[in-house]
Amino acid sequence: MKVQKIKKSFFIFGLGISGLSAALFLKQQSQSIFCWDDNLKKRINAKQKKLNINNYDSLDFKKIDYVVTSPIINHRLKGSSPIITKAKKNKVKIISDLELIEIFNIKNLKVGVTGTNGKSTTTKFIQSSLLSKKNKIFACGNFGLPIGDVIRKSNANDIFVIEASSFQLDKIFSLKFDISILLNISKDHLDWHGSFNKYINSKMNIFKSQKKDNFSIICIDDSNCKKIAQDFNRRFSSKLIKISTKKEIKDGIYLEFKNQGFFIVNKISNEKIFFNYNTLMFAKVKHNFENFLAAYVVNFLLKKSPKQFKSSLKKIVGLEHRLELLGNYKNIFFYNDSKATNVESSRNAINSFKSIYWILGGRKKVGGLNGIDKSLKNVEYAFSFGESGKEFSEYLSKQGVKSTYYNKLKEVFLIAVEKALKEKKQINLIFSPACSSFDQYKNFEHRGNEFKALVNGTIKSAK
Repeated sequence: MKVQKIKKSFFIFGLGISGLSAALFLKQQSQSIFCWDDNLKKRINAKQKKLNINNYDSLDFKKIDYVVTSPIINHRLKGSSPIITKAKKNKVKIISDLELIEIFNIKNLKVGVTGTNGKSTTTKFIQSSLLSKKNKIFACGNFGLPIGDVIRKSNANDIFVIEASSFQLDKIFSLKFDISILLNISKDHLDWHGSFNKYINSKMNIFKSQKKDNFSIICIDDSNCKKIAQDFNRRFSSKLIKISTKKEIKDGIYLEFKNQGFFIVNKISNEKIFFNYNTLMFAKVKHNFENFLAAYVVNFLLKKSPKQFKSSLKKIVGLEHRLELLGNYKNIFFYNDSKATNVESSRNAINSFKSIYWILGGRKKVGGLNGIDKSLKNVEYAFSFGESGKEFSEYLSKQGVKSTYYNKLKEVFLIAVEKALKEKKQINLIFSPACSSFDQYKNFEHRGNEFKALVNGTIKSAK
């Protein structure tokens, strides 16, 4: 895409995937761009790409218009970085890479997706359902391609489906989505945001710049989203569409479940569309129906017919590491849910099955397993590991769940398989950690891949 150059000065702070992508894009579009990362290897990599690495001490921040930070950098925390301190002192705008879309006046249709859980799956569902020969559908932002890459690779008619994390949304000023989606809100990242209210406010930034001709989709199945929807018209300008997988909505769109499938009931268009469970290619669990419904509503707003949407069903599949069925060995069915990095996400997993052997653990989020007690009825045995494993094992034992703890994932996996094979019924062995991975792994993918290797080894050994 041809983008007009602008006379603005940018400082890229953080040269991970998104930061490096933004820097390479800005290198072509701005006369003044500086880069920095505290990691020496990343600085060397950037220099090899002929990016301007500047020691921030030598820069005059009065001449910088924007500091583009990596999402995880906490610009709210006092003393978090001398770069952030200098930027604030000189009233420089601190932004995420998402804001570049607005700064460079990129006109592509933009669908924004946020929520505590299900963002990536919904983004993927929407991308898959909209795929056509006429234009490209880019999954980007916090999932898929980084924004700099997308701007460089896209054409004017292509669609951006943008997963927006709370970290990114906390650093946007004027980015306007044509369609914004809020799936759910539960307590997460409180150590970063400082309070639950601040976390909620960051999520609501997805609506703040929308106009009257834009649309907002909110799933009202949890109390926090329901409150936002109730007060929406007073605070925001866009047209609100409420959705639900649990209840009828007179002026919205909801699901009506039957034995063989379910209806999408669209009270806006007065349509009722049936979907047989056998035609769906993703795991038939509660939260995936929420993701699927959101994808349908985007198609509806973009004037795709029910027939067109149904034609995309074979493309709508689940994500790797998100309740991913890996196969079975005798009576054991293995599910990889390594992407479940908080208790709410794991709650969705264990609420979706019966006869569960649950493997969990890692570095706990604020609150640990608080609130999980009402969702344990289908958990027959828990196997915890890692930094929080012992604490989790003791907590679950107090809740009446048989529980055991070992330090490493491999150890608990082997014990779980040994015990499950003694059962005279189907066991769903679910790896849903309810924790971040950073105590023993690089990220949730690294952790999930180890679990998959353990499962594959078990299955292959039986052949």
